[in-house]
Amino acid sequence: MPIPTIRLPMPVEPAAIAENAADTRTSPADHDSIIRYALITIALIVTTAAMWAAKTIMLPVVAGVILGVVLAPTADRMVRWGVPQASAAALLVGAGTISFSGIVAAFAAPFAVWSDQLPRMVGALQDRLAWVAAYARRLEGAAGELTPSAGPKISVPDSSSIMDFAVGSSSVAGSLLMFAATVYFYLATHRHMKAQILRLCMGRNARHSAGAFFEQIEVKVASYFGVVILVNAGLGMLTALVALMAGLPLPLLWGAAAFVLNFILFIGPVVLAVLLFAAGLLNDTSLWVALWPAVAFYVLHLLEGNIVTPTAVGRRLTISPFMIFMSFVFWFWLWGPFGAILSTPILLLGAAALDVMGSFNKAEEGTNTTAAQDIGT
Repeated sequence: MPIPTIRLPMPVEPAAIAENAADTRTSPADHDSIIRYALITIALIVTTAAMWAAKTIMLPVVAGVILGVVLAPTADRMVRWGVPQASAAALLVGAGTISFSGIVAAFAAPFAVWSDQLPRMVGALQDRLAWVAAYARRLEGAAGELTPSAGPKISVPDSSSIMDFAVGSSSVAGSLLMFAATVYFYLATHRHMKAQILRLCMGRNARHSAGAFFEQIEVKVASYFGVVILVNAGLGMLTALVALMAGLPLPLLWGAAAFVLNFILFIGPVVLAVLLFAAGLLNDTSLWVALWPAVAFYVLHLLEGNIVTPTAVGRRLTISPFMIFMSFVFWFWLWGPFGAILSTPILLLGAAALDVMGSFNKAEEGTNTTAAQDIGT
């Protein structure tokens, strides 16, 4: 019977044990990174909760800051022409207020006529698409059978409609006043604020880079919104032409609606296409004749969103549709429809800041490389 061989483990040096233990330990740098990311996550959660809780104040303030950034290059140009900064801000805000009031006054009567036709449009949609409603009712009935029946509903009488209207009107007026005040104070003080920020930068080169950074962000955002406004105005004129060719009433109002609703991504064009289809059904025409204005508008919208606007804006500030959709979902969840309107401008501000920061980083890397080559030679 052979004797089994017993192999003893090789002795391990204490230095090797200490080295392996050191490899598994977390370094102080790793601790700093974990703490940093945890603090950033907590700050984001707290900021989101604060923005949701204070949305009544944050909405007009954020919208005013965005419009102030768009108008800042124009205000700076007026200052270079010799206009005092406060006067330039007052002139821009006053011109905007007068223009907005004129537009509202011009379209108030047509909008009232159009709103009177809205119940008829909804009724026409229900009549022509009754089969869709019947299918939806069947689905609702099937879902009701699967869910337990709820208890009796207790109806509580609503408050006075006049009081609700008064409270809503005062809230809207207060928001508009806060919006106009934010735009004015931003335009009147943004040069001073930038100067205060630049004083915190150490060194002449840092101050120059920071000043160019703020200036380029304002220029990029202003140029983007200028192009988008022109493109949406062109889409509005083409929509008015489509409404005129289709024999729809108030074609200019349809063009104005296309101009405004095209700023609300995803939802706005769909809403206008449905309204065009419903308006076409009022003429007692066939389904396809009533459908072609909506189809024509949506084709124009697709051409604008996929070809015209990216070509006019440029590829550098063209944002991924996925990022636009995620921004839309987040701000719509946080602030509702007005947040959906502001989702793209907020995302654009971030994209412009990242683009400018990338340009400065590339320029700095190029400068450092050139300096290293000069030292090497």
